Amino acid sequence: MYRSALLTFGFCLLFSGFAPPLPAQNSLTPTASSAFNWQTSTLEVTLTQEADLTTGNTPARLYRAQQQIEREFAAVLFTSILPLQIDSTRTLEDAVRDRPELAARISALADAAERGLPRPNRDMTSVTRQYRVPIFPDLAELFIGHRIPFRMERVIQWVPTRRFTGIVIYAADPMPHRGTGEQTLLTPAILPEIFDTDLRPILEQDMLDPDAIRRWGVVAYTEDYDEDPWRHRIGPEPLRIMAREAFGVRPTDIIISRDDADRLLSSAENRFLLREGRILVIVAPGQTTVQ
Repeated sequence: MYRSALLTFGFCLLFSGFAPPLPAQNSLTPTASSAFNWQTSTLEVTLTQEADLTTGNTPARLYRAQQQIEREFAAVLFTSILPLQIDSTRTLEDAVRDRPELAARISALADAAERGLPRPNRDMTSVTRQYRVPIFPDLAELFIGHRIPFRMERVIQWVPTRRFTGIVIYAADPMPHRGTGEQTLLTPAILPEIFDTDLRPILEQDMLDPDAIRRWGVVAYTEDYDEDPWRHRIGPEPLRIMAREAFGVRPTDIIISRDDADRLLSSAENRFLLREGRILVIVAPGQTTVQ
């Protein structure tokens, strides 16, 4: 019941900035499907609207169906994006519950969505349109709470390391979920964190450069072992390490070995990689797509 009230409130906020809607052409509403793709950091929404076959000619019917899709898109986007995981303790729905004003700001995502061409079906009785909503920078911007990156811990003693161009973390296998005694797969999130096996913070949200979060987030996720598509982010000579455990209420945070953590924190150049989010995380098949 609380969620229903929250959604109703959110819809009111969403539509408060919109122009008055056109008169309804029929009583039908679009069918919708959505999926979040972590590899592309986009929410993909598909809407299909049946045409009202009782009035007008075919072009007019299809046009009205297209207009109905546009009217409904912002509301569908709002409900589709609520389950998105922000960090180990919050989904977007949790954030909106705590900060109801976010509902109105989410409406801007509908305006910025990439719109595919409306496509009628073969018998001209319905129209389908696809939308792609990028998460960076607009959505991530809502959860940046700092302007200057917080200082990272520095390892003073000598550690055998060298300068790397990025970081690749292998996290595709089931691993211990710290504190639960269970095995789990890593769950992607907008703002994951990294710790070592002593739970020393290696990369927390406020350690990252805010511009890096806006640009591409804390880490990139992929199910593919081919690193070439990510060279712009991790460079030609990344440090390749294993995730040892997952951490958090939801298993979004990564625990690495203390030795690997020291190799990163003992070098200014490697700390810069963390601060810039030059990190690729390889996850299990199926983990980068959330329906």
